[in-house]
Amino acid sequence: MITIDDFQILPFNKQCDFITVFADYLAYRVEDDKKYYLYAMENYFVEVAYLPVEGTVLSINAFHSANDLEEYLQFIDISDLAG
Repeated sequence: MITIDDFQILPFNKQCDFITVFADYLAYRVEDDKKYYLYAMENYFVEVAYLPVEGTVLSINAFHSANDLEEYLQFIDISDLAG
């Protein structure tokens, strides 16, 4: 697995390829006409902004901070973890 720094310097199309092969999908959210997909790498997260109407990836943002996960908390179901 590559570090976040190495991931961030990859060309855009290589980042897309890397996410497809190595990332674990966690959740998505919808905001206006965009969808945001959250993925987990070994020790960081990646958010992909996607525009469904055009079928294009708008941006890829890699981050470590748990603060950036706040927008996804309402979409995570942990009810199966309760004993």
